[in-house]
Amino acid sequence: IKKAKQSIVIISTNPNKDPDVAPRQTGLCSGVVVNEVGHILTNFHCVYNQKYIRVIYYDKDDWQSYDVEVIGTDPLADLALLKVLGKEEKIPFLNFASDMENIAAGTEVFALGHPMGMIWTVTKGIVSSNARFLKHPYIKALQTDAAINKGNSGGPLMNMKGEIVGINAMMMSRTNQSAGVGLTVRGDVVKASYDIMLIHGKVDRPAVGIQVLPVGNEKQRKEILKKYPDINPEWIPNTFGLFVGSENKDNPKNIKQFDTIVGIGGVLVNTGLQFSDELIKYEVGDTIFVMIIRKRVYMTVETTLKVLPVEPEKLYATQRPILPPKKKEKESTEPKK
Repeated sequence: IKKAKQSIVIISTNPNKDPDVAPRQTGLCSGVVVNEVGHILTNFHCVYNQKYIRVIYYDKDDWQSYDVEVIGTDPLADLALLKVLGKEEKIPFLNFASDMENIAAGTEVFALGHPMGMIWTVTKGIVSSNARFLKHPYIKALQTDAAINKGNSGGPLMNMKGEIVGINAMMMSRTNQSAGVGLTVRGDVVKASYDIMLIHGKVDRPAVGIQVLPVGNEKQRKEILKKYPDINPEWIPNTFGLFVGSENKDNPKNIKQFDTIVGIGGVLVNTGLQFSDELIKYEVGDTIFVMIIRKRVYMTVETTLKVLPVEPEKLYATQRPILPPKKKEKESTEPKK
């Protein structure tokens, strides 16, 4: 932990170039150095729409703050890659853990960061679940009971070897304080995103270009009939799969409205999660074979994958300062002059 803290940074942000203009809008996030060059990984929501971004290191001999350049963004995974300007000294960095896809529930972990402005804090817990996702089924996540609060965003979730198994992203709480349910972007998703951001600057993921509805039980069948009253009920198969609710405008001759998808590339899929797990194995521009049921007939069609559209302004519409608001001063009881 002592060694790892040298790789953790404070990220101070403000939507104004001069933070003194609106000091209450200043936010505090965490970040982690991930390579020998000194690049820093953090959350996208920490730097989104921020004009003032400064980094401070855990170094008793260096009290400066440094400007950064955002060189990579991945809004869907809530990740960003930063390049520090003016820092010449080499900074220790953390490695990614191997075999992160198979990290088990019960694994002991540490969360490092700056919760509620309490800088360089370490909390300990376990991986509560390895079967979560954030914002989209593509973004696999770990659930942990290591305390995560505002300010922990962008910091690493670390295993007992001092390796990164995730980047802390959010907490689930009715009271806006840690309730022992924290979510962190899983390390294999982070590593894949980091590799792409380092080369291309942004991360694109594949999409078919359709809207789908789950079908598999009578309730879901009734919902489809209610939404599309003119459809022949016999066209809704009594099976698991994904009902296509919209026309594929890019490939209208292939997947059609009211088809039901039951497989990709020879692999059967029953749910939206399985569909995403298979789709993410391909690249944008790939042509894939999709098994469908159309008007009670099984068939295979081809389709070319497009870029999954991501709208940060909708994903992060409820941006709020990361630091807790200051308490209002009590009004004076003296008469106003």
